Amino acid sequence: MIWHMNVMGPDFGRKKPAFAANTTAIHLMTEGSPVKNIVRFAFPLLWGNLFQQLYNIADTLIVGNILGNTALAAVSSSGNLIFLMVSLLNGIVMGCGVVIARFFGAGDTRKLRRAMHTALAFGLICGLALSALAPVAAPVILRLIGTPAEVLPLSVTYFRLYFMGAAGSVLFNMQMGILQSLGDSRHPVLFLAFSASLNIFLDLLFIGGFGFGVGGAAVATAMTQFLSAALCFRQLLKNPEEYRVVPREIRIYRDML
Repeated sequence: MIWHMNVMGPDFGRKKPAFAANTTAIHLMTEGSPVKNIVRFAFPLLWGNLFQQLYNIADTLIVGNILGNTALAAVSSSGNLIFLMVSLLNGIVMGCGVVIARFFGAGDTRKLRRAMHTALAFGLICGLALSALAPVAAPVILRLIGTPAEVLPLSVTYFRLYFMGAAGSVLFNMQMGILQSLGDSRHPVLFLAFSASLNIFLDLLFIGGFGFGVGGAAVATAMTQFLSAALCFRQLLKNPEEYRVVPREIRIYRDML
């Protein structure tokens, strides 16, 4: 989504990041054919959006077919609110990505690393805050948006269990934004494809096999989002030293705010 931000550094046109050649997964969008670069970068983004929709589609189809219309209505009413909150966080992720891409394009290793670690710390704080606040606010918010009384208990259950794993969702999106800012859109979509496929299996296991109800769908989603976040984090740990994530450096740097 922000491939063009790699050209925003003040040194664009005079030098390129020397570390860009250290990995095959990350490359500068300012080198080679523009059309080929755009297509190569955008194609995984397209598939990524499709796989993200697969989470909701799987929950809806499996819950509706196994648990019935009331459970389906509960998941659907919660889904709109979840989409609103996640969209807000994704806007923050894009803003962080712009800053990271700028430093990457400028070849400013120090600020790049500080921006990456600040983004991760901020994502962790937001995720933990959502996990703590959303379950408490769930009944009030669901009533305000007009959730029918007969589906409200199931909606609250789904919403609370889903947001107990909010940190996984926020961290995955933040880390995906970091990788994309560095020109790597391939690894996030591979991780997302794997976790979305696993989500379908866990939905069938928890709902159809164990009889966990709508809570099973929420738990399956939360588990697989934590898995995709862990895979992204592992990839960031494997990056070249100049922009590798170091756990002990994850903190809020004031000059990055």
